[in-house]
Amino acid sequence: MEHEIVRAFQTVRAEESLKADTLERVLEAAARRRRRRRLGALAAACCCLALVVLGAVYRTPTSVISIDVNPSLELTVNLFDRVIAVSGYQEDGEALAASLRLLHLSYAQAVDRVVESPAVAACLERGEWLSISVVELDADQGAEILRYISACTAGTENASCRAVDQASVACAHDLGLSYGKYQTYVEIQAAGGSLTAQEAGEMTMGQLRALLAELEGALPPGTDRAPEEVRAPTVKAVPPARAASPRPDRTAATTARTTTADSRGKMGNLSRGLRLSAQAP
Repeated sequence: MEHEIVRAFQTVRAEESLKADTLERVLEAAARRRRRRRLGALAAACCCLALVVLGAVYRTPTSVISIDVNPSLELTVNLFDRVIAVSGYQEDGEALAASLRLLHLSYAQAVDRVVESPAVAACLERGEWLSISVVELDADQGAEILRYISACTAGTENASCRAVDQASVACAHDLGLSYGKYQTYVEIQAAGGSLTAQEAGEMTMGQLRALLAELEGALPPGTDRAPEEVRAPTVKAVPPARAASPRPDRTAATTARTTTADSRGKMGNLSRGLRLSAQAP
C-alpha cells in the first residue's frame, strides 16, 4: 500500500517539500487506519471470547429447585438467579412445563408462577401436599433460595421445603424421579416399604407421605392415604401360645395302682387268716 502511494506521488509535479509533506501525512493516515482496524479486530475477538465465556457461565447450573405435588417440575438455576432449564416428570409434569414460560425468569418469578398455576392450585385446594426441594450445587445461593421458599410456604399448612444433598441427584435421575419424590422414596424403603420407583413416580406427594407415615406409625394431618396396593402391610397380632399343661406320668400312675392293689390283696389275706383262726376249736 505504501509503495503504491509513493509511486503515485512520483508522477505529481509540485515542489519537493510539498510532495514530501503531503506524502508523510498520507502515510500517517494510512498507518492510523491500519491500527484502528487491528484494534477493531482485537476488540471483536475479545467480545467474542467474552460472549463465549459469559454464555458458558450463564449455562452452568448452580442450584436446582424440585417442585412436587403431582405435577413434578425441576427448575435449573444459574449463577445469575435465572432459570436455564425446566424438566417435567410424568405426563402431567411435562404438560405443566410446556404450558408455563419459565426460561430466563428469576427463580422467584418461576416458583411463584408454578405454585399459582391452575394445576398446582387445584391440587392444593384438594388438600394434596406440596413439597419443594432445593439442591444446593452452590451453598450460598442454595441457602438464599431455601430462605425465599420457606417464607413463601410459611402460611401453607400442606407444604414443606428442604435442602437436598447433591449426591442424590444422579440416583434420582437414573430412576426417573424428581429430587423431592426420590428423597421420600428412599425414606419409604428405609422404613421397610416395598415400593418401586415407577409406583413412586405415579403417586402424589401426599400419597407418598401417607405411606411413609403408615410405615413409621404416625399419619400427619392433611395427607392423602396411600393407594391400597402400596399401603403398608398390617401385621396381625399373634396371641401368645398357651403354656402346655404337664402330662401325667403314666408309668408312675400304673406303679401306684399296682402297689395299692397288692396292699389290698395282702390285707384281704390277713383278714381271712384271722377269721379262720377265730373259728378253729
